[in-house]
Amino acid sequence: MAATAGHLIGIDGYPGGWVGAVLSDSAVTWRTAPIGDFDTLCDGASVICVDIPVGLADHGWRSCDLRARQLLGAARSRVFMTPPRDVILLGLSVPNEQVQQVAHELTGQGVSRQALGLATRVLDVDARLPDPRILEVHPELSFQRMAGEVLPSKKQAQGVARRISSLSLAMTDVDVVATLEICPADVPIDDSLDALAALWTARRHAKGRSEGILSSPEIDSRGTAMQMTV
Repeated sequence: MAATAGHLIGIDGYPGGWVGAVLSDSAVTWRTAPIGDFDTLCDGASVICVDIPVGLADHGWRSCDLRARQLLGAARSRVFMTPPRDVILLGLSVPNEQVQQVAHELTGQGVSRQALGLATRVLDVDARLPDPRILEVHPELSFQRMAGEVLPSKKQAQGVARRISSLSLAMTDVDVVATLEICPADVPIDDSLDALAALWTARRHAKGRSEGILSSPEIDSRGTAMQMTV
């Protein structure tokens, strides 16, 4: 289904593909799409904030990932290091030994299979780039900015509660609990909260209040800035 022109959307990955929290006409609704159909969530949007790497390095590690880990301090493990483009392109389709060899050549280190598991999602978004509407966010950074501190793990009840209360205080015109109640049943609570955090950043960006975590982001080979927005 096509979304209303000019809507804002915050997108996160979930087991079924992509879940988007859409703000249009002062109401938040939900849209989902399978991996490979990221385009369907972009149609008609004015700002698209997504929790996935936007822009890929040719070698080495992305500075925005390193900065995000620095900003989260003790919670730095919540940020996955994004492998270079050639490693992502190999994904999980070739033997691990070959992937690790290329990773060592390009970064001096190996790469986790967990990070490689994001390859299909990364490439789904990458196929849309460059697109100035698409901004990379990290929900943990959005919640940190929202709450003024790093929140407890989203896998814990306390972490879920803090995220709901932080969103409610940050978006007072949105009934966060009611919005969560209408989220598709197959979307886990942590992914729905992350999509809402991405939407919060999209809204900040639309109002000219967002910030990049790097003052001088690197530009990838296809002209996309490797930056995270909060």
